[in-house]
Amino acid sequence: MMTIEAKTDCAGAPSAATRNGKLEDPGFGWSPAVFDASNHGREAWRQPPMADDDELLFHEPGRILPSVHEGVSGTDCRSHSFKIVKPRVGNYALIVQHGSGIERVDLGYSRRTVNAFEQMDSDTRFRLMWSILDIHTNAKREAAEATAKTFREAFVQGRLKKRHLPARGTTKVWIEPAHAGAA
Repeated sequence: MMTIEAKTDCAGAPSAATRNGKLEDPGFGWSPAVFDASNHGREAWRQPPMADDDELLFHEPGRILPSVHEGVSGTDCRSHSFKIVKPRVGNYALIVQHGSGIERVDLGYSRRTVNAFEQMDSDTRFRLMWSILDIHTNAKREAAEATAKTFREAFVQGRLKKRHLPARGTTKVWIEPAHAGAA
């Protein structure tokens, strides 16, 4: 098994072997042919787009992260590319592009949060950005599940109410509070 050291400049990537003018790829994704291109994971189409008024603070393109276990190859994270930006007006944001599309995570208004990233090396910054994305994704999922449960219970209990407002072109939906002592 081949061990590859991850570097943001890909200087440690071995050159690919060629046979009959074609890249040789004898393995399942861990061959020298995969790691040859210093641009792999950094292609322009993988980069999350920024708005015209966004100021780029950090860009961490996809990479192979070294394993924390000795003798184990790295983790291929080239599917995710992260940027931290500051719009001209608004909060700092983490922008992520991955196989499911583009996500933008609000990081708040405080520069102190973003300053913490300056103290980190590139791989640590990449891992923290990935963790923030995971936390954001899990929070969205849990909030959606909790909302669905609340509405489901209100429907079953007959507390889900609606009122059509044709003059406004809308419908008002609300949940009546549970009465004290009602089971």
